[in-house]
Amino acid sequence: MSHFDLSWELIPLKLKEVFTIARGSKSEVGNVFLKIRKDGITGYGEAGPNTRYDETSEKVLDFFESLPLDFFEELTDVSQVHQKIEKLDLPPVYAAKAALEMAWLDWWGKSKGEPLWKLWGYDSPVSPITSYTIGIDTPERMQRKIKAAGQYPIYKIKLGTDNDREIIKAIREVTDKPLRVDANEGWKTLEQAKSEIEFLSTQNVELIEQPMPSSEIKKMQELKKWSPLPLAADESFTGTEDLEAIAQAFDVINIKLMKIGSLHKARQTITQAKKLGLDIMIGCMIESSLANAAGALLGLEAKYVDLDGHLLISNDVFTGLLLDEKSRIILSDEPGFGVHYEW
Repeated sequence: MSHFDLSWELIPLKLKEVFTIARGSKSEVGNVFLKIRKDGITGYGEAGPNTRYDETSEKVLDFFESLPLDFFEELTDVSQVHQKIEKLDLPPVYAAKAALEMAWLDWWGKSKGEPLWKLWGYDSPVSPITSYTIGIDTPERMQRKIKAAGQYPIYKIKLGTDNDREIIKAIREVTDKPLRVDANEGWKTLEQAKSEIEFLSTQNVELIEQPMPSSEIKKMQELKKWSPLPLAADESFTGTEDLEAIAQAFDVINIKLMKIGSLHKARQTITQAKKLGLDIMIGCMIESSLANAAGALLGLEAKYVDLDGHLLISNDVFTGLLLDEKSRIILSDEPGFGVHYEW
């Protein structure tokens, strides 16, 4: 009887340009890629840890090194995988959990000879339009970034600075395309958030992501009642919170695999959230085409998609994740996630 062989590698993903949000800047991220192999079939997973959630590549590596050698044996469906991951007697590292489940799903799809979108019963492999993120910079440089990304129909603009309006006015000098704004918890008071949203409501903005700190849930409830624009929870929603409380403070939840730690749980959360009247966004960290393909699978059930991490890096280690002329992600007809290992 054959057994699963496990291996992993830390690979720095290099950003094409320094990427800045309200909390800081980065030029590369250390993602960890997991490979599981059995019966001549290889499945791949990716962990993209984020220090905002107290996760690092070192913690991911420690998590993988502590796994039982027989972890993947005798698993037949993703719910079993999820349950087994949750029962591990290890400190939780959600990015690592996501990579484990991702790798098994990729292997399982390949073992069935089918793409995961078909195995999960979706009629179409086409996601909603993905936004393209413009990080914080000088207004002039952000204008240049917009022009360089002229093929994308929707931009996600990082704000949360002292000159947010100057940035938006500069962007509006070079494009009239729809914008999504992400303040990354950058507006600290209710008065500031209301003032900025009032201005943005006149600027063809679709939604505002995480306007205030995640600790300000009561103020977010008040802000939602007032806001003329939809409000999306990112840092306020990791997957462990009370969805009913989130629905009182936001209109949208941004589900990221590296936060929630599981495609299986994400699908369950999508169902619950929709029952509460929440719209769904599927987002990402800085990730390769592998993790963004996994996100795009969930994106087939979403209203909004922000899966551009692989577009922001210069050394994507997977190929095969395609965008059509409308910037919708098209999942492959090839087995598993349908992307190819290139490192």
